Amino acid sequence: MHTDPIIEAFDHRLRQDPDTPMVVSRRRESSATEIDALAGAAGELLAGLDVGPGTSVGLAAPNGPGFVAGLLAIRRAGAAVLLFDARTPEAEKQRIVSTLGAGALLDCRRAWPGEDDFSLQGAGGGGRPAKGLDPKIAVIKLTSGSTGMPRGILTPSAVLLADDAALTSTMGLGDEERILAAIPMSHSYGLSSVVLPAFTRRAVLIVPEGINPLDPMIAAREQRATFLPTVPAYLQALVKMASPPRAPASLRLVVTAGAPLKPDTARRFREVYSLPVHVFYGASESGGITFDRTGTAGERGSLGTPVDGVNVTLEPGGAVTVASPAVAAGYHPDGDTSLESGRFRTRDLGVFRDGELHLEGRLDDLINIRGKKVNPREVEAVLGRLDGVDEAVALGADVDDSDDRIVRAIIACRPGALSRDTVHAWCRRHLVGHKVPRSIVLVEQLPRTARGKLDRAALLELRASDHG
Repeated sequence: MHTDPIIEAFDHRLRQDPDTPMVVSRRRESSATEIDALAGAAGELLAGLDVGPGTSVGLAAPNGPGFVAGLLAIRRAGAAVLLFDARTPEAEKQRIVSTLGAGALLDCRRAWPGEDDFSLQGAGGGGRPAKGLDPKIAVIKLTSGSTGMPRGILTPSAVLLADDAALTSTMGLGDEERILAAIPMSHSYGLSSVVLPAFTRRAVLIVPEGINPLDPMIAAREQRATFLPTVPAYLQALVKMASPPRAPASLRLVVTAGAPLKPDTARRFREVYSLPVHVFYGASESGGITFDRTGTAGERGSLGTPVDGVNVTLEPGGAVTVASPAVAAGYHPDGDTSLESGRFRTRDLGVFRDGELHLEGRLDDLINIRGKKVNPREVEAVLGRLDGVDEAVALGADVDDSDDRIVRAIIACRPGALSRDTVHAWCRRHLVGHKVPRSIVLVEQLPRTARGKLDRAALLELRASDHG
């Protein structure tokens, strides 16, 4: 019989605390006993397929008992869980299943399902799954390679538990936290900060109902949340409201990850809620990297200091490299020397100042302008000092009918607050010529993915007519 320490942790909770709510919302709750029953129903679907150790099964489910039960069912079958965002289109799901050789796709469209609400699609219309994965692999996180093709990050249970232990120690998490589950459980951040604590430390997961920006704080207040893992875009939306929703008196820890936090947002959140924001920097490949233990680093533009047990070094040129027991086993289906042997070389460029890590761009973001390298973070920093700029991003763009590259600035601002001429004049006063954006796009807000990160594909689609 296949055993998994994560499943053993759930089974321990099931034996010790079977009927206390494990997942709750404003109107519903599910205990370990009820989630176990859902997992059993999903497991019956899997029983008819040739899946087990060395294979993988996709899971697509929204935040809630359905996700937790689906993860349990797949791991009890011995297969690795290939994590899908619940909103992934069907055609994209099938392409990923085929590319990564998953044996099946377990789908649950409702956050709070009944036992009949799981569905299963066999790979390739019922074909046999690809085998050959290391049986120790528990989860396959999705990412994209340099070609844009999907690839998986092979993550054993021991790696997940090492990350959980390190974050518990570093963040000072308690045994019975009440965690607001507003970030997707299927993403690496949500898996480590939301799902695993419910298995290993008897955390209660609070799932917001609805999609209104007020819903998470309402759920947190009514269900007495103590821990809020979130993303900068949500915090920025809160502090920009004319009347921000009240935070629960029980809330003691607010952590943000997934994208850069603007210092002004961190300061404004502290003013509005009398709570600091703790910045967390990590990667799907390595788990937690650094954490802001004081709750002040974000206001300085820093990412804090290394997570307990994590060795962070900078290679020549500044590439951030991580070594720890929480580094994943490798990529699938094709390996990469950037991730192997407990070491992950990121594409981020960093520098340590007073022991704290600051990011200064990415290796693949550097813009080549007629043989001269432009770091977009420098351009963004200059734009950020211009009155009227809410947020800005700089990137490289091609000029039509030319081999030239230019710097394009995409700026979020209130309608009418800025003109392209104003932005261009400001940049000419503060940047050397080849760094000045020749294309300027003004928008009300920057496009973001479900993870709160900038949507690079959407940014590249934005255009401006002036290349002056």
